[in-house]
Amino acid sequence: MFTEPLAAFFKTSGFGVAVTLDGQAREAIFDNEFMLGRVGDAGLAATQPMLTLRTADVPASPVGKAAVVDAVTYTIAAHEPDGTGVSRLMLERA
Repeated sequence: MFTEPLAAFFKTSGFGVAVTLDGQAREAIFDNEFMLGRVGDAGLAATQPMLTLRTADVPASPVGKAAVVDAVTYTIAAHEPDGTGVSRLMLERA
């Protein structure tokens, strides 16, 4: 667990964005990485939206709850805490 105040890493004045998780305002880093893979001779393109935030800001039992980022509603598909006080929430567009 980090001893630094983690909230500073997610501030909207830096890399963070304002998000709403299960009705609560939070600050998190939003990524929507583009991935390109090969399936035989064909290509497969996809994105994986995710939020990185303090584990303390993750709602209880988050899977299936709503996350709103830039007026787009997502459903939380997975919660991946890293054991240091930071979590990733994998999102699916609702």
